[in-house]
Amino acid sequence: MLLRCRVPLATFELDVDVSFDSRVTAIFGPSGSGKTTLLDAIAGLRTIAAGEIEIGGKTLFSSARKINLPPQQRNLGYVPQEGALFPHLSVRRNILFGSERVSDGAGPMSMSMEHVLEILEITHLLHRSVTALSGGEAQRVALARAILSRPQLLLLDEPLAALDIGLKEKILPYLARVRDEFAIPMIYVTHNVTEVLSLADWVLMIRSGRLVTQGPPGETLTSSRALRAMPEEELENVLTVEFIEADKGAGRSRVRLPSGAEIFVPYLSTPARRNFQIRVRADDILIGTQRPEGISAANILPGTVRAVETIEDQALVRVDAGEIFCVRITAGAVTQLALGAGSDVFLIIKTRSFQLL
Repeated sequence: MLLRCRVPLATFELDVDVSFDSRVTAIFGPSGSGKTTLLDAIAGLRTIAAGEIEIGGKTLFSSARKINLPPQQRNLGYVPQEGALFPHLSVRRNILFGSERVSDGAGPMSMSMEHVLEILEITHLLHRSVTALSGGEAQRVALARAILSRPQLLLLDEPLAALDIGLKEKILPYLARVRDEFAIPMIYVTHNVTEVLSLADWVLMIRSGRLVTQGPPGETLTSSRALRAMPEEELENVLTVEFIEADKGAGRSRVRLPSGAEIFVPYLSTPARRNFQIRVRADDILIGTQRPEGISAANILPGTVRAVETIEDQALVRVDAGEIFCVRITAGAVTQLALGAGSDVFLIIKTRSFQLL
């Protein structure tokens, strides 16, 4: 996708010039950075002063060539923050509205309404009024409507922003299913690091209308450029794990990382899916140069330091413990422990430091 656009705004000018090719591209940045404006420009809902937008070889906008396709001709699916369902229609009619507007030859022909409903687990909602839906149900219905329009690109504008933490954690797996099940590229706007790391394989980080950095999320969001633009509490590690067993008495469950290493996370009964994601903040991981003994933390992972980057009084340490963990400690701790590339270390992580997604 080619995305080159300049849009004057009240306090700054959005000016982005990027190209990328990925399943899910996240547009990430703080509120007011121009993320939604950029998404609206792609959708044809915002006037662009100059630039060019091209998707899959199709030009949607070109100021030089005087091309500006109207929104209905761009074949894009759009899911806004609040879902924007039609209150006078049932869930079924809202969903069918998407498929009824499909032009011949648009999107993947194998997609069926039954399959989409099954993936999003909303078949039982078909006869309800949309006014009787919870926030999470409404977002899944809006997502189904967009998917069934068989778009060449799915645009999602902070679809979890209006949901509380509990609902966010329930909806994230559905978004991952959409990513994995349907061959529809997605552009996902968010200011949440966890959502980027959970869903995206490419991220564009913008701030005040300018591109800060771009690339694979795990590397990009722990770069010095990103760290200088992010609040400290936002640096996280997101890991995919396999459930092994639960121990209710001990208040924990045992899971396996892709590397084969086993760790303990907070207790959960047998999950609906054997594989799921967990997260841990970079500030909640301790580093030792010797294996600790007589401590309460259940997770002690041997590893090797791959890189150390110092930014003012803090340092980001990347440790290979079968998986790459990003750990944030003070610059003084790096000096005290004599850490550098190749150092053998142990990561110490409390069970309750892991959060389940």
